Amino acid sequence: MKLLHTADVHLGVKTYGRRDPDTGLNTRLLDTQRSLEAVVQRALDDAVDAFLFCGDAYHTADPTPTQQKIFAECLRPLAEAGIPMVLIIGNHDHPVTYGRASSLDIFEYVDGAVHCYRRPTSSVQVLDTPGGPLQLIPLPWPIRSQILTKDEYRSLTPEELRQFIEEKYVTYVQRRADDIREETVVERADGHEHRLSPEVPTVLAGHVTVQGAELAGSERTTLISSEPKFTVGQLAVAPIDYVALGHVHRAQNRQPHAHPPVVYAGSVERVTFSERDDEKGCYRVDVDPTADPVTEVTFVPTPARPFVALQVDARDAEAPTDRILAAIADAEIEDAVVRVRYHVEEAQLSLVDQDRIRTALSAADTIAAIERTVDPDERKRRTVVTRESDLEEALRQYVGQHDELASIEDDLVEAALELEAELDAD
Repeated sequence: MKLLHTADVHLGVKTYGRRDPDTGLNTRLLDTQRSLEAVVQRALDDAVDAFLFCGDAYHTADPTPTQQKIFAECLRPLAEAGIPMVLIIGNHDHPVTYGRASSLDIFEYVDGAVHCYRRPTSSVQVLDTPGGPLQLIPLPWPIRSQILTKDEYRSLTPEELRQFIEEKYVTYVQRRADDIREETVVERADGHEHRLSPEVPTVLAGHVTVQGAELAGSERTTLISSEPKFTVGQLAVAPIDYVALGHVHRAQNRQPHAHPPVVYAGSVERVTFSERDDEKGCYRVDVDPTADPVTEVTFVPTPARPFVALQVDARDAEAPTDRILAAIADAEIEDAVVRVRYHVEEAQLSLVDQDRIRTALSAADTIAAIERTVDPDERKRRTVVTRESDLEEALRQYVGQHDELASIEDDLVEAALELEAELDAD
């Protein structure tokens, strides 16, 4: 059986975007659309038996009509080709308020074989695909507000609630795996009965956090640390053949040398410069219970927008502009989002030609920032840092007065500038 596994599209991210003159849309929205279209086209080219989307279609739980239209138009060719789609609700897809519909629920009412899951099911789902039946164990994002509507759980502390969810999800996975081993009879999605079997391809598709997963640069470690977490062994339960995951934005196989693979598809587009070296894409998955290995996975890159970050120390240069231009010339900036940071002495400021730097960056898709660090002639205190933006200058001066923050200074500045860029895009 051939599968295509993707997740974390996050339509609506606008960081470092601008208005496209031809469409009127934000260029980063168009970048995401292009990458999602490439994923769908790969599914069509390979004539896969099922398309697994493991959560976070949009960046917020209330996407705009334009964002919803783009996502629907991207998926339409799959429906027209008769490829079943599995949509797992992620944390960004689900509203905070209990009872409201998620941003993906509408797809249950469109043409095509669309199977949308916002909560764990009472039995293994059996989907009819061109390659035969597919046994599915859905594990969507745990909805805390739904749990807290019940009187017996309202008094739980955040830590107790996290532990409760972990225990419930682990028990759920184990019971569904037992159902398959015991060859329980269940009702298929088409209404007919099906006897579960370890010989039928089985997939767990979820939007959860696995312990030890490597995070992408745009993800906040503090948020991930407070979420329910699961070990690889708690999800990779026999006879499951493949664990398809969303939520973590760095593509990775958490069990590359054992069966089954436990795979995060990662996001299809870069969001920040911290992700500039991350590969973005999806996974083609081949499952054959009679083969060895049973499951093979192949990473498929998307045409994600490249991010290029240049750091130039020109303090010893007689012609600092030429030093900066040489660094730009050596970099592959065409159609990229580019950030230039240069370091000069105060006496060199008049020698830096901003116009020449911007002209050298003309091949870039977007100039995210041209930032400067200046060493003052008189060092009465720690180096003073300035930039065209007052935000970085103020933040670095603040850090300079707090020694305990020195080790994370660049991380703080990076996060602040990314937030500023996202706010400017809005």
